[in-house]
Amino acid sequence: MKQIVSIITPSFNRADLVTETADSIFAQTYPYWEWVIVEDGSTDNSWEVLQAIAAKDSRVKIFQRQRLPKGACACRNIAVENCTGDYVMFLDTDDVLAPYCLEQRVAAMQENPDCDFVIFPMLLFENELMDLNVLWNIDKDKDDIHRILTGDAVCQGTGPLWKKSSFQQVGMWREDLALWQDVELHIRSLLWPMKYVKRLDLNPDVYLRVSYTSLSRSGYYTLPKIKSRMEVLVYTYRTVREKGVFEQYRNDVSTLANDIVLSAIVGGHYSEAKKFLAFCRNENLFDLSKYNAVQNYLSVRKSKLSKIKAVDSFFYRKARLLQIATDNTIGKISWKPSSVSPVLF
Repeated sequence: MKQIVSIITPSFNRADLVTETADSIFAQTYPYWEWVIVEDGSTDNSWEVLQAIAAKDSRVKIFQRQRLPKGACACRNIAVENCTGDYVMFLDTDDVLAPYCLEQRVAAMQENPDCDFVIFPMLLFENELMDLNVLWNIDKDKDDIHRILTGDAVCQGTGPLWKKSSFQQVGMWREDLALWQDVELHIRSLLWPMKYVKRLDLNPDVYLRVSYTSLSRSGYYTLPKIKSRMEVLVYTYRTVREKGVFEQYRNDVSTLANDIVLSAIVGGHYSEAKKFLAFCRNENLFDLSKYNAVQNYLSVRKSKLSKIKAVDSFFYRKARLLQIATDNTIGKISWKPSSVSPVLF
């Protein structure tokens, strides 16, 4: 019996790009797939484009979101609820699959039947496939939760192929977050713990488009996105406490908290920054010196002194330098195809 892969896609204002995504799915060497797309109220002609794509192949199933909240994660969950596959993978409307992607991923899952998900390598591109030729990231001899917390995640949402049942068991996507949805999902999955393997020795099988106007990047310092980052931090802190591994990740959680509170201050969300800073001190995420350094920067930003760039920069650096260094390699490693690499799309 052949195992079906459900490709899960939220759609919002990508009418100009989704056809390229569709072509890459239609070109798959593995034929047992379905593409489940949930439209999120686009203001362009995305729905009409999706209807035309669905008319070409009965394996394409399109839906319009009929419930709240709006957003990519709600659309992904709706798609999972309506899919029939054994496996699920997540793909955005501006990304592209290599023709061997599904075949490679299913083979790896079948080689690891006890795993809940398997992680695969991906390439970044900007305008044309292979124009950047850099990997999303590489494997390292480091703890994967540590890597997520220090901004060096081994994958993002498209990287894994999941057993559908495992994805549902872990709780699917959180729909209330405005940012860091994949960060939260992967931290939750690893701390569950879900069983997984990394097959980053394989050829990259997904092309991720680098977009400087990404919906998730826009308004990075807005209050909803700051609050989402705080929520993910608090969840992570409480979960590692419950799991008895807090000391293992203390520096990582503290580093992430430092970055978040500084972002809140830079964004002008002083009330939220003050409350979050107090939480970090009360829970011993910040020692007194770190607390004082951040508190001093908050005081400067709230005063007229912040208009003096040299003063603002000085206190910011004092607060920021408290973070531990990290050898982040996301988007920094070039990929060199081997002579036996399969033909890319």
